[in-house]
Amino acid sequence: MEEIRTGVCMICEQQRIGGIHIIMAFICDECSSEMVKTNVSDQKYPFFVKQMKKAFYRGNSKQYMN
Repeated sequence: MEEIRTGVCMICEQQRIGGIHIIMAFICDECSSEMVKTNVSDQKYPFFVKQMKKAFYRGNSKQYMN
């Protein structure tokens, strides 16, 4: 049986159902889908990079775990 993952998304910062846990952080399905479609020249790209950095800082990322 597949586990339904929930948590506060480190990208959109909303409580979501469905997504992935990376290191100590949760990324919802909607954000992960949008991130993989985003070109490096897109205006959203720097935002995604900034938000992803949270996963590498334990102090900041704990709030994103369920």
